[in-house]
Amino acid sequence: MKKVIKLAVFFALTTLVQLSFGQAVFQTIDLAVSNPAAVVAAMDKFAESSTGRSASSSVTLYSYVANGENEATHIVNIVHSSPAEMDANMQKTQGSQDAAALVLELNQAARIVRTRVGQIILTGGNAANITAQNPAAMVYLMSVSDPAAYAREFSTFLGQNADFGQSFLSSSLADGEDPTTHIVFNVGNSLGELLMNQPQSLDGWDAYASRVNGLRTIEGTAMLQTVKSWTSQ
Repeated sequence: MKKVIKLAVFFALTTLVQLSFGQAVFQTIDLAVSNPAAVVAAMDKFAESSTGRSASSSVTLYSYVANGENEATHIVNIVHSSPAEMDANMQKTQGSQDAAALVLELNQAARIVRTRVGQIILTGGNAANITAQNPAAMVYLMSVSDPAAYAREFSTFLGQNADFGQSFLSSSLADGEDPTTHIVFNVGNSLGELLMNQPQSLDGWDAYASRVNGLRTIEGTAMLQTVKSWTSQ
């Protein structure tokens, strides 16, 4: 049966790199999209609605460039500046006609493949280097045995490469039976830029890889291209 697209995940909008991440939480929705233009149109319409304009979270729609056997073609990433803001944004959609219209229109153009809720732990790099309107991203899904130790090592590695792109380390809090516990999200201006600057080519990689060898297992990877982001006013 086709899953109903939940309204709580679609609010208004800014790009991921523009928030303050001290307590930021996020929702992601993998979608198998049959009509990409209709998905964008539905999200545009909601962003311009009174409900959409009243929200304080962010939404970015990405298309998958490569994601293995995952049948999803797109992913929606929603970031809230705090858990309290997530609650507030979800309450704004309850009983909203704007939200109901969004659900109806999205269900005609896509179906849910997978959902996730997580929290951003740390960020590094330089957001000023991301100048493209539709940047690309490389995603690493990992299972981590010692989260605190891994976060320390990842933070050190990011500090050695502060002038390239932007990177995020997040914990995955709710994702069904997915073994993923943590996610690394690397942002670059283009797919080519990401491919030319893979982690293995960055400063300090050998030492970092050696120290985290027993701390994390990479469960999956994906490449994304930004389709559109929306910013609440």
